[in-house]
Amino acid sequence: MSDEKILPAGEAENREIHAGLRRYNRRFCPNVADLSCCIKDGEGRCIAGTDSFRMGELVAVDVLWVDEGHRGQGLGAAVLAHVEAQARAQGARRVELNTFGFQAPGFYEKQGYRRFGAIEPAVGEHGHYFYVKDLT
Repeated sequence: MSDEKILPAGEAENREIHAGLRRYNRRFCPNVADLSCCIKDGEGRCIAGTDSFRMGELVAVDVLWVDEGHRGQGLGAAVLAHVEAQARAQGARRVELNTFGFQAPGFYEKQGYRRFGAIEPAVGEHGHYFYVKDLT
């Protein structure tokens, strides 16, 4: 590193970082698809969504979010079911994701996900949980 500087990354840099990693991954697994999606309200605001992608038979749910004012209405389940349906149609066999204890472990368990790992505690007193669901 001669003239390079380490600087905070903003939204544009984060998109570039993700795109760069996905380009690299395609060299090893060219069968890739973006499964990201969102739900918008009547005024066009994003109120729920996910950043998810498929690599071969594996789907990774990187982020799943529902606006606090819209939780408990089934939007998260709808987004997750949509990703799973798209994944099945593309030949995926499993979905993996992670969540923290203060986020949604119970939600994922209700959706049929099985916890396969945990770090306790991870963030303060809260655990970090890893889940998988077979789509077959």
